Amino acid sequence: MKRSVIIAIVLAVALFAMSRSQEVVITGFPLGIGSDVDPGFFESYYPQLQSLADTLQKYPLSLAIVTGGVDGIRFDRNHDAQNPGLAVGRAQALRNLLVSEFDIDPGRILIQSSYSVDKGGPYRYAAVRVAREISNFEARIDSLEKRPPVEIPVTEVKEIYQSVTESMGLQLGAGVSSSPFGGTPIVSGAITWKRFVFIEGIFGHTFWDGSYSFENADLATRRRIAGGLATVYPLSKIPVGITGGWIRVEEISQRYNEYVRMSEGPVIGLRVTPVDYLSVTAIQNTAKHNVIGDIKSRLKNGQFLIFATIHVTFGGGR
Repeated sequence: MKRSVIIAIVLAVALFAMSRSQEVVITGFPLGIGSDVDPGFFESYYPQLQSLADTLQKYPLSLAIVTGGVDGIRFDRNHDAQNPGLAVGRAQALRNLLVSEFDIDPGRILIQSSYSVDKGGPYRYAAVRVAREISNFEARIDSLEKRPPVEIPVTEVKEIYQSVTESMGLQLGAGVSSSPFGGTPIVSGAITWKRFVFIEGIFGHTFWDGSYSFENADLATRRRIAGGLATVYPLSKIPVGITGGWIRVEEISQRYNEYVRMSEGPVIGLRVTPVDYLSVTAIQNTAKHNVIGDIKSRLKNGQFLIFATIHVTFGGGR
């Protein structure tokens, strides 16, 4: 009963003082950015936020209300059109800043979100507001502060659940690969899980004659590459993944429909994705080489394969 009376009085004071509330509004969040905003984005607002923090320090029973806003521009990446999570993420970013930089008790911060159909930077925002006690309430608040501390419930934002179909995606690509026998154009297709794990198949074939001969006979060879790779990106903010799998490279005689040289074995290496549509993969290929006319295959160590691929990815958001 005692706790309920205290909370009711504090909330009544906040509502009554709303017209005179102290507020800091931070606008112009980058399109599609929520909680991942650069901390430097807030630096110009530090003096205002410090003033607000001083007010909270002066009135320990007051609350800070943080609101995140999103505008009406469609954000289509990963099927998150008009994603309400962006608004919550912006509020969460400001809430974390108030806790870490201005030492505000997280138990005194409430989070809410707002959506606007209007478009533009002023509607992509995060704001914090604190209701200042009016003079005729100060005596009452002072008397309440002398009572034992009251635990104030915290409003938590639960993580938005992502279904299996939303987590899975498809990536298609085309590019060029090196090989023990020369370069080869390739195509690739991968199934992704939250753009964190990629299970990929690769196939390549040349369209030119390798002019490989055996005992003075032109075998009309062409190069072929096939294999499977698995790539895992362990850190979401660093576009470097660990890649492993199995690759087979052949030079095929078009005249006899048999290989004249073949390399096959496991591979392991790294994949770098500097931009969303381009990846470069460097892998160590420890393979056995078979050559027509040789009785035994020979193990080749220390050779690298390089894949440069342009691709497009559908779905599979983190």
